[in-house]
Formats: sequence, structure tokens, C-alpha cells
Amino acid sequence: MHRSPAFIPALLLAATSSVAAAPQDAAPADTVIVNARIWSDGLPAFAPTAAIRDGAFIHVGETVDDFTGPNTEIINVNGAVVLPGLIDSHVHMLGGGQQLSQLQLREADSKMDFIARVADWAAALPQDAWILGGRWSTESWPSIEQPTKDWLDDVTGDRPLFLPRMDGHSAIVNSKALEIAGITADGPENPVGGVIDRDPVTNEPTGILRESAMSLVGRFIPQPDLNDDVAALRRAMDHALSNGVTTVADIPSLTDLDAYERLARDGAPPVRFYLYVTADDWMRVVRARDNFDGLPGFIEINGAKAYLDGSLGSRTAMMTAPFLNNEPERPDWSGLWAAGVEDGQFATNIVSAMRGGLQPIVHAIGDEANRALLDMVMMTYGEDVRTARPRSEHAQHLRAEDIPIFAERGVIASMQPFHKADDGRYAEDYLGEQRCRSSYAYKSLLDAGAVLVFGSDWPVVTINPLLGMETAVTGRILDGTFWQTQENITVAEALRAYTSSAAYGIQQEGRLGVIAPGARADFIVLDGSPFGAEVDWSSIRVRTTYVDGKKVWVAE
Repeated sequence: MHRSPAFIPALLLAATSSVAAAPQDAAPADTVIVNARIWSDGLPAFAPTAAIRDGAFIHVGETVDDFTGPNTEIINVNGAVVLPGLIDSHVHMLGGGQQLSQLQLREADSKMDFIARVADWAAALPQDAWILGGRWSTESWPSIEQPTKDWLDDVTGDRPLFLPRMDGHSAIVNSKALEIAGITADGPENPVGGVIDRDPVTNEPTGILRESAMSLVGRFIPQPDLNDDVAALRRAMDHALSNGVTTVADIPSLTDLDAYERLARDGAPPVRFYLYVTADDWMRVVRARDNFDGLPGFIEINGAKAYLDGSLGSRTAMMTAPFLNNEPERPDWSGLWAAGVEDGQFATNIVSAMRGGLQPIVHAIGDEANRALLDMVMMTYGEDVRTARPRSEHAQHLRAEDIPIFAERGVIASMQPFHKADDGRYAEDYLGEQRCRSSYAYKSLLDAGAVLVFGSDWPVVTINPLLGMETAVTGRILDGTFWQTQENITVAEALRAYTSSAAYGIQQEGRLGVIAPGARADFIVLDGSPFGAEVDWSSIRVRTTYVDGKKVWVAE
């Protein structure tokens, strides 16, 4: 069943309901697609053909004979599935591009494997080079234990090490990095919004830094120059295109914007960037947007991003009740508010977004954080909250009574389904079975009439949208079991969350995320199909990716 939120503007539904071009458009097209199985929100069934002129679709339907001229390029896809270019609603492109050239620990499956991978990487580096990368997780190991500096000191020597956990909300550092940052048994105290893990007897730092405490070491890491950042963005774009992603809601910092301006000066990139900038003070984002030298339709600042809490895996998501199995020294631990929440800066930022015309997107993972977000945007915007399109980024753990409020107040649930594949292995150990019944509430949110959009949070997890869809549709998690399947949704609903609904989430409905007359001609051709009773999701590949009707990536 297609659950269309009642408040999505008529523009979106009108743009996606037409399957034929107006008669005056019946002139030769630049490109026609034939022998296809075209899926798009708004089409009553697969369409076999489409026509493109000047980078936009001008026809989708049964025949393109009237649009074929002597100079028209014919793309015969031989019965393949064609989808709108996919939109990743939450991604970190610069960090992802950098990660592609750093140490990868996602596949480490034991303590010994973890240490060996670090040792091999360190041995290939200059003696004073930082060891960077990470994205580790220990929850699937035979023996689940958090890494410590003692694991790594012998294999890293004098090279400082900083390796974030998979979720990016905690990191392991070695003794050299702690020395550089001046973190010892004598101090410093925990920063606002952060925790330095310490031995309960000696007070020595263990090497684990959580949330804002990561910056105590992170500020000493040498920053890449502008050319390095642009190169990382280009690597990230190629990776995105290979996975069918043509548009991203990207989350840079203020200091990253120079790289995006440089990218814009080089001409239209093959990926569309809608930027949501992180900053302590959102008025700085307003000023940055007003002076940003971007490229309309390709590189634009849409809004600002803030944090309310941390993550489940790092036990820093803000929950209404304590986590289960807490450490003995803090049995009532229920999470951590991000810096800026309790001192009122976050509330000030929401007002700045309203006055400055920024779309506010807010990291909220725990049920208490999401409750606070729902209340804050309503108090700030009042009846105009729906027009502002605020987004809860992640919205992973909700109170059941808060789910309909997303629809009532027009707060978009911006979720990353592959996080469920990871968190599902241990969420009940942290929260219990009953509290998890309203976690990753895809179906419940749609049934309530809320707007659901999907992304990846890459490089936290894979950018591959098809693997995200698999989790949302089947409930399959990384250990091969199936979890919280009552929240499974249909293939079409998952696709909408990556296409037409995602376009609404970045204020581009009707223009992106659909194959319909008037929309930009961003589309992908698949080698395999997500439709059918038995779908082998991991085997589906992107064959070709097009942006504005131009081929921008092709599989080898």
C-alpha cells in the first residue's frame, strides 16, 4: 500500500502522476530509453520507454516514436530495471572520500585481527605519521570487549593513533596520542558533552574517548590541504555513482566549505550536493550560505546540522530510562546530551534557522532526544513547523506515543536502514526487548503519515542503498537473523524513501527523485532487480549511472 503523507505538496504528486508528455513536447529528443522496466513513484506500472531533452525528462510511457529524430541517441537497456537516481539523505562525503585512503577496520573480527591490521598499516607509515581510519565495531566478535591503548602501543610505537568507532561517536587512541593531548591520570576532567574512559582504580585513561572528548586529541591531527579535500570529494563521488547515488544531503563543517567552492569552480560535478553545515552557532551558517560561491542545482547550502545526543553503540544516545547492563560505577546511565543542549545554544540555533531560512536537521538517536526535538521545533515554529521541514537524523529509538507526532508536526524521519543491520545484534542487550519494539519504526512512521527518507551515514556504514533497502524490506541484520520484522516495509516504500520522498526531504520534490516529465534526467540502470519474491540483494549491481541525461559512471 502506498502511504502518501497528506501534507506532501500537490507539486510532488502532480509531478509524479503524469506518464505522458504534453503534445507540444512531441519533438525530437536528445536521448530515448527503450526496452526498459522503468520504476518511479507515480507510475501505475513499469514504463518501457522515456525521452530526454536538455537534461530533463519530457516523456515517460509506452512509445517514443514521436520523440525519435535523426540525432537522437537510443539507449536500449535490454529489459533492465531503470530507477530514478538515488538520493542519500544523510552522508559525509568528505569524510567518506578520506576514509577510502585510510585504515579500514570494519571487517576486523577479533582482538588479534584488529591488532594485526593496525600493525600492518602502521609498519607501512613514516615513523611520525598519524594512524587514521577505523570504523571498528566489536559487537560481532566471539569475545566482545572494547579496545584499549594497551592493545596498540606495542605495534604503533611513536606513531599517534586515532581510530573512531563505526558510529563515529567514540574513538580509540594510543598512549602517544594521549601524550600529545596531555590526557593523563591527573586530568583533564570530562569536557561538556563527552567522557574520557578511565581505569576505576588508577584513573589512567583507557584510550577510549566518547563524543566531545574525541576533540581533545582530534584537534592535534594534521589537517589535509584544500587539494587533498577536493581529491577526497572526487573519490567519494565516484564511489557514490558506482552505487547509484546521484544526489546527496551532505554534512560538512564550516571549514570544509572551501573544498566545495573549489569543486563548484571546476564546473558541474556528476553528483548533486545539498549541504547541511555543522556549526556551534547557526548564524555562522546563515552568513556562510549568503556568501557561498556554489553552483545552483549542483552544490548548494540547504540548512544546518546539530547534535542532540550520541549513539546506541557508544551508550551515549539519550534515553528516557537507563541502559541495561551498565557499568557498576554508573548504574543509572541513560545517555549524554550533546554540547550546546543544556546551556541553551541548541535552542538559540533553532531560532536562528527559523529567522535565517535554514532547514534544520538534528541528530537524535535516543527516544528522549527525539521527544525533545519534537517539542523544540513546535515551540519555535508553531504552526509553521511543517513548512520548515525539520528532520530528525537517525530517529532510531522512539517512544510509541511519539511516532504519530512526527506526522502531526511535519518532522521528517531521516533514517539509515543499514544501521539497523548493525544495531540489531546488540540493541536488546542495551535496551531490552520491549523498548526495542518501537525502534527503527519504518512501517509505524509511514502508517502514521510521516515522511520517511533514507540515507547511509557513510562512511559509518556502506553507502550502498540496495543493502539499506534489504534491511528495511526484510529485517535481516548482520548476523544473518531477522529482527523487528513488524517494521518491514515494501520494496516500493523503500525506494520512495531513496527517491521521491528523499527529494521532498531536501526541498527538491518534482525536480529530483522521479522519472516524470519536467524532472531532471538522473537515472540508473541495474544489473538485477529488487522486485520479485526471491531477491538476492547483495548480487544487484549498478550497470550505468546518468545525471542530466549524461552517462557519468559505467561498470567495468
